[in-house]
Amino acid sequence: MPRRLGLPSVYLAAAVATAATTAIPLAMTPASGTSQRPAVTEPVRPYIVIARGRGAARDLVGEARWRVRRYYTAALPGFATFLTAAELAELRADPRVRAIEADRQIHPMTSRRADPPPPGPATGAGTTVYVVDSGLDPDRAEFGDRTWRAFDATGGTGHDCAGTGTRTAGRVHSVAPKARIASVRVLGCGGSGTLADALAGLDWIRRHARGPSVANLSIDGADSPALGTAVRTLVRSGVFVVGTTHSRACQLTQAGVAYSAYAPYIAGGAARHLHLHPAAHPSVVASWLKCAPARGEIRQNPSRASNLLMRDGGL
Repeated sequence: MPRRLGLPSVYLAAAVATAATTAIPLAMTPASGTSQRPAVTEPVRPYIVIARGRGAARDLVGEARWRVRRYYTAALPGFATFLTAAELAELRADPRVRAIEADRQIHPMTSRRADPPPPGPATGAGTTVYVVDSGLDPDRAEFGDRTWRAFDATGGTGHDCAGTGTRTAGRVHSVAPKARIASVRVLGCGGSGTLADALAGLDWIRRHARGPSVANLSIDGADSPALGTAVRTLVRSGVFVVGTTHSRACQLTQAGVAYSAYAPYIAGGAARHLHLHPAAHPSVVASWLKCAPARGEIRQNPSRASNLLMRDGGL
């Protein structure tokens, strides 16, 4: 492999961890064939490229002109790559490219703690909640056999060395004790990750989610066009998506994504509703949770109490 110049170590680590987790067809191996390119003589930086369609993305990846490290096949048409300044300009001018944004660090967002609603007839049985966070410690007694390490975008084993993912899973479990919880690790032991890894996690969920599904995103990055595209794709596929914000209220964006400071509890509540109504569309779930339409940007200041926590727990 040619030497990557001028890159933070977090991106170098992410680049090494792509061979097994990035779905690049064997007939399309420029990502592993970059050694055929001349040695890079100027700095390269990490970027996310969004193509105008899946065919355009496949063609761009197949040209072997870019140092592709992740190829997204489901959540969005695009790829993560390293580019020189000249290559960036070339891609920006390519009519097959919709947008390009710099890869960057993604950080965890801490949800507020709350008492779960009283038990009711629904427990989340038959549903799967995907916790996009720092991994999972499945040995905690209360989880039983309902949790597993489904995917690790960092190239590890899914072990939670930061603690936030296990804590988030515990809060989901406290509301929906019979829901299956799948850990999708996108954050490293230092507590942060990369946008490319977060997109890989959402891409994996889009390819593997079956049946009534909920995705809990306790990460920042709401201002990322690529992440927004991936989340909207999940919602359109039928996955109820809830992200963390500082507002206590459950607020729903135009794209159908719910945000709340109590995100794991909202995710658990969604799983409970899907237990009894497995075919419910995300918009119907949001309506049951009384998620209010967000006006403009998601508020960052606490407002009223969470609608979910005001419910009596009966379904």
